[in-house]
This record gives sequence, C-alpha cells and structure tokens, in this order.
Amino acid sequence: VPRAMALSLRGPSTCSGAPRVRFGEWLLHQISSGRYEGLQWLDQAHTRFRVPWKHFARKDLGEADARIFKAWAVARGRWPPSSSRGDQPAPEAAERAGWKTNFRCALRSTRQFVMLQDNSWNPADPHKVYALSSELGGRGEDCAAPPSPPQAQGSLLGSSYSAEPSLWVLDVTIMYKGRAVLQEVVGRPSCLLLYGPPGPAVQAAEPQHVAFPSPAELPDQKQLRYTEELLRHVAPGLQLELRGLWLWARRMGKCKVYWEVGGPLGSASPSTPARLLPRNCDTPIFDYGTFFRELLEFRARQRRGSPHYTIYLGFGQDLSAGRPKEKTLVLVKLEPRLCRTCLEGVQREGVSSLDSSLSLCLSSTNSFYDDIEHILMELEQAA
Repeated sequence: VPRAMALSLRGPSTCSGAPRVRFGEWLLHQISSGRYEGLQWLDQAHTRFRVPWKHFARKDLGEADARIFKAWAVARGRWPPSSSRGDQPAPEAAERAGWKTNFRCALRSTRQFVMLQDNSWNPADPHKVYALSSELGGRGEDCAAPPSPPQAQGSLLGSSYSAEPSLWVLDVTIMYKGRAVLQEVVGRPSCLLLYGPPGPAVQAAEPQHVAFPSPAELPDQKQLRYTEELLRHVAPGLQLELRGLWLWARRMGKCKVYWEVGGPLGSASPSTPARLLPRNCDTPIFDYGTFFRELLEFRARQRRGSPHYTIYLGFGQDLSAGRPKEKTLVLVKLEPRLCRTCLEGVQREGVSSLDSSLSLCLSSTNSFYDDIEHILMELEQAA
C-alpha cells in the first residue's frame, strides 16, 4: 500500500558493536554453498554466476523466490524485526520487495560484479548473469564517450543498474501531425516500434511491440497519403533497448528517423540538436546518469533550468528544420517515468529550499523510493 516516507540523501548509518557484513564476500560464500536453488557458478574458475530473479509482479511468486534476498536481510540484522517496542511485525510477504531492493543496491554498490545478461523476463527460468568485475579488465572509462554494446555500462556508476520494471517504464506517445493516436506503457527492457506484423526474426526476439496505428482515420487525405508512405518504410522497425543506464536505439528500416532530447511539447526551453539515427547501428539516445547528475545540480541551484528527459523521434522529417515538432507527420514521444517522478518530487519541495540534507517526502512504496535514494546518494558522492 503506498504510504508517505522520508528519503534522506545522506549515506546509511551503521550500528556500533557487531562488525559490518561485507556483501561481496558474503555473496561469494552463498554461491559456493549450494543452499539456494538457482544461485550457482557458471564456470569452473568461479568468475561467472547466475542469480534467480523473478519479478515480484508475477502471480506465481513464492517464498522460495525471495530466499537469497531474505538471507541478506538476515545477515545485515534487518530481519526478523526488533520487537522491543511491542509493535506487530509486518508479514514476511510485505517485506520481500524491500529485501530485493537492498540486495540489488548492495550488488551494485560493491563494484565487484557486473551484469552480463538480464534474463529476468524469461517465463521458464528468470535469472540474471553476473561476472566478477576483475574478469573484464580495467574499469576505467572515457566518460565523454558512450559505452559500447554488448556490455554497455552506466558511465557514472560504473556498474549496470537493473531495477524493477516499474522504475524503467517508458511512456510512449505516437502522434500524427500533433494528434495523439496511441499512448502505451513499455515495461520491458526492449521494445520495437513497427508498422504491420513483425517478421519471424523479430518475433523470436520477443521485445514488447508498439505498433503504429493505421492513418486511415485521418481526415486530411494528403496527410493520410504521406503518412502511410512513411510508415511503409519503417519496416522491419526501430528497436529501443535499455542497457545499463543508457537507452539505445537501432533503426532498421529505410525511413529516416531524427532524434532529440528536450522539454515538453510547445515549450521554449532549449533542447539537444536533432540528429539522424544511422541505419542498422546501435545509437545511445538517452543517459540516465547524465539526467541524475543534472538533477543534483538543479537541486543545488547550480543550474537554472531543470534537466530534460523527453526523447522525440521524428520519422521522415528533420526535427531541426525550424518547424514546431507538433507539425511533424509522424512523431514519437518517449518519457522515462523514473526521471519524471524524481524531477516532480524535487519541484514539489521547492528548489530554493533544498540543501544537501534534504529529505524528499514522497508518497510511494518503499522499494520504489529506496532505489531512487540509492541512485541519488551514489551520484552525490561521485560529483
């Protein structure tokens, strides 16, 4: 049940007395113990391993699916809860999402591991594959250049941040000359924008499909004809994929696609220059790490305007041609929900009153804002 919670941007405090359990050493021991089904090494050298990772929105979720996450809560002394005040403890099922969040944050924060594969959407065997970071060589990266696939990493945090689907949701709006014809929520790590049925190769990949509606209902016959001509050349589609903290795009059709990141439609705020998406080439079009860095600057009053997070894709027409984006025959608007939620939270508190010790009082579930808090803390420390 959503409830108000205060999220301090300070680091977590540690209790005096018992020595702090180091997550990296603890996890390696658990993998080798063989006590947890699905948690195991994938090679004899013990450099790669898999972690069972069933999304908690699934109806077939059971107690066994949270065992490793619960074990970390027990190791840290966070479960079972203290009964010194006589309060009725929360049921274990209500705590599982929080355990998973803390496990994921610890997995990322150690910088000892890097995610190689996210198979959490596999209906038969949901899991993720990790490797010891030393196996991949040096960790130094050129922050001025985007990471390269397939092991694309967030250039700021240094390791893949793979959160719950609710955190990485994209709100997709398709517009034909300013008229919204489709609004859809993308909750998978990859999706395909296409017109018409997908080909066999695309069907095998199983990304979430977002289909352009037929323009047959458009009242302007000239607009209808040109729109349909553009959409015919979109095939086999345009793929979007989240890798680490980057959103990548791959244009596979003949129809040219221009992209830019900017403010809301109709706003006078500046945006990045529109650029052409090359065909059959993976191109990074949005960096969550940059957004959060700019959000911290905005919060600290080190920049005048709020960071942009709306991504526009113009099909067939150059977005930098000087015309309003609403005049584009086929325009797709992508809004990362995580970015919008964080920015709105900062704005509600009033930027002028913010400082480094601010607690963002937002209404949501613990797991959702635990993730946001952890991102902001790491970025603040890296600034």
